[in-house]
Amino acid sequence: MLRPLLLLAALATATLPGLAQAGEGRPLVRFRLEQLQQSVGLPEEQARVVVERWSRYDRERDERTQQIHQIRRRFNDILLGPGTEEEKNTKVRPLLEQFVDLRRQQADLKVRFEEDIRARLSPAQQVRLILHVEEMQRRMVEALREGLGNRPGLRPGGRRNLP
Repeated sequence: MLRPLLLLAALATATLPGLAQAGEGRPLVRFRLEQLQQSVGLPEEQARVVVERWSRYDRERDERTQQIHQIRRRFNDILLGPGTEEEKNTKVRPLLEQFVDLRRQQADLKVRFEEDIRARLSPAQQVRLILHVEEMQRRMVEALREGLGNRPGLRPGGRRNLP
């Protein structure tokens, strides 16, 4: 139900690396606090609790994402390196199990985060949050399209011009 919230969190974190850490001095934290108070109507203390939980989710998700990227690099090294297909399968098999487990952990983190956030909001606040995040996503997508469309070497829609 709060999937748009998570996409926004991911986009904002990806756009502003390192800003998902807790602390009012961080732009992303300030932004989230303001949005939860102004657009969703949360009192300041409730917004702070939600933002703290959101920041913890960001850190946990980022940690799993880094681990997944490390495994992907190891996959590439093995698959592109020397050896027979069977040797590669032997090397990749335990990594594949780790990879699948990390992906499952990420999904579990997302579900727990959504449940925690929902537990702190009334149904009306949940709906306001969902609608607000969807609108913000729409605006972000439009801004990205406009920004990419104006970059040299890119056609409208963000695709590269081929020589």
